[in-house]
Amino acid sequence: MGVPMAGPLILPAQLSAAMVAFTIEADNEAERRLAHTTTSFGAAGPRGSVWLTSLAMWFNCLRGLSDGGPQTVAELERRARMGTNLDGMRRWGYVTIDSVGRVRRGDPRPRAKAGSVLELTERGRVAAGVWRSVPDEIDGHWQQRFGAAALDRVRDALRELLRRDDVVLPDFMPIGSAWGVGVDDPAPGDTPGADVAGLALISLLSRALLWFALDYERDAKLSLATQLNGVRVLDRDGVPLRDLPGLTGVSKEAVAMLVKQLERVGCVEVRPIPGSSRGKQVRLTGDHGVRAKAAGPRRLQSTLVRWRERYGDELVSELGAALEPIVGDGTRAGSPLFAGLEPYPDGWRAQVPAPELLPWFPMVLHRGGYPDGS
Repeated sequence: MGVPMAGPLILPAQLSAAMVAFTIEADNEAERRLAHTTTSFGAAGPRGSVWLTSLAMWFNCLRGLSDGGPQTVAELERRARMGTNLDGMRRWGYVTIDSVGRVRRGDPRPRAKAGSVLELTERGRVAAGVWRSVPDEIDGHWQQRFGAAALDRVRDALRELLRRDDVVLPDFMPIGSAWGVGVDDPAPGDTPGADVAGLALISLLSRALLWFALDYERDAKLSLATQLNGVRVLDRDGVPLRDLPGLTGVSKEAVAMLVKQLERVGCVEVRPIPGSSRGKQVRLTGDHGVRAKAAGPRRLQSTLVRWRERYGDELVSELGAALEPIVGDGTRAGSPLFAGLEPYPDGWRAQVPAPELLPWFPMVLHRGGYPDGS
């Protein structure tokens, strides 16, 4: 089974495609410049270099520490407006927790508490210096590729939408947002929309998508990510498990976690492929799964209706229209975004199969924050 037939993308899928593509492009640039190690794809630096992570870890950890020096866990989370994988960032060589950095296997690991003090390591400071300029550079690449007028149209629509709500959201999708948005309902800001004007494009996209997900998931039994990257592409007949990464644009690791989540709540069952001695298939269950498949589009539609009522039909339509020439249908064959996604020859993404479509919702997991769940 290949990529689903292309067609017009719904608004959250447009936002997701743009946000994921921007992040992958940024990740490719940072990887090229940063001394690092990886688990499966070798190293580009001396022994002890930081383990390679994604743009998410800049926004939810490195940026806050590089701007303010040593600070407590509580202070970092207040500034970033979201949590982070602190044990990972310590283990990967970026930070110390109460002055303790990487520890040998078997030694006690410090558990971060609200009052624990975080500080960048020397290599963490170097990594933060690399990451600091990357979002603006990718923004510049996009202006050259798509035109300043086209990007200004997207930015203007996003700013107008976000400034109409007196809330302050994180500047990137939180870790774990695949299973729920990952943040509580945001508290009102001191001045509605005051911080929107200076936001980078990646943060405008992320905030709008996060705000849509928060709206969708109120009283929902499944997260927006689980619906769009899982239930949407499944049916009662069953889909081979090996086909799901190609159908969703997310990694096999993220698919495995997503399928387990759907299995736990009774929406899918995993069984051997009929007539085959190898491989498994995933099929919707006849009760919870079928109902979830029907409920998802209804909830999406009702969320879009609320947005049109809240922000005005003209603004919501303008946002979709502004994104369309940049995002296209989200597939390699039909999306201009793929022009910037060719990895460098020595990058880790050059060593794995190239995706044929972008996720309909980011899968920002704990493993370094890659937006496709890698």
